[in-house]
Amino acid sequence: MTSLTTPVQIVNRPIHRWEGGRGCDTTDQVINETLLSLTVNGFPAYHLLCLPGQEVELCLGFLLTSGAIEATEDIQELRLLPPDPQRGRFFAQIQVRLGKIFQTKQDLISNMAAAVLRGDPLAAEPLMARQFQAFPAREVVLRIPDLLSLMATLPERQRLFQQTGGTHAIFLAEAADGQILLGAEDVGRHNAFDKVIGQALQKNLPTNATVALLSGRASFEMVMKAARAGIPLLASVSAPTSLAIRLAELQGISLIGFARQGRCNIYTHPQRLIAGNEA
Repeated sequence: MTSLTTPVQIVNRPIHRWEGGRGCDTTDQVINETLLSLTVNGFPAYHLLCLPGQEVELCLGFLLTSGAIEATEDIQELRLLPPDPQRGRFFAQIQVRLGKIFQTKQDLISNMAAAVLRGDPLAAEPLMARQFQAFPAREVVLRIPDLLSLMATLPERQRLFQQTGGTHAIFLAEAADGQILLGAEDVGRHNAFDKVIGQALQKNLPTNATVALLSGRASFEMVMKAARAGIPLLASVSAPTSLAIRLAELQGISLIGFARQGRCNIYTHPQRLIAGNEA
């Protein structure tokens, strides 16, 4: 089970367009945004605003990056229920049963942000989830020209963005050869990253020699997700935040920003990035 049948991701809406000094009534394609409800051990735990499609991947990635699970083995049952207005359910719901007590007040992101801000040494301990710890540690280097080439291909890979301008995208590529392994678009970059991580969980895919390519900002939460998934390089077309830089530094992640138009800024762990002929 990976998603609901044939998700409607683009809808047409009537608009009044003003262009060239004149107005006209027409239609526009807009991205479809919906609500996904996650019930964990019978408790309505989370509500996610997202793009329809890949609901299970989103759920898996979110549960792992939020700290609710450490591996897919923690999940005893997962059911995806479609919208059913006749029963009062106007949006999809995922029912999850975990083989452990669900800590409803657990907030891994807030706790880690507080630890980083107060200089707690625990913030430097690996955040990697158990399923990704199963892969042996592996050092990796990435040629800067190869990274910039990968980032330059992002716009053409964003099918929904090309049609609507309303999505973010995350792609996961092999650092050694630039092969794109996984990808997802969503109305939220956090959702897109969770969908990619959820795919990696489903496939039991090693991520310790990959680079995550982000179409948006590199915030603290995005670095947290990379740390949980054991992704050593995170590259964004836009800016990182100060807290994201500090977390990447502590977690051993190479954080690259403004990777576009033939340039980039390397904020942390530059040893993984090489000019092009050293490998």
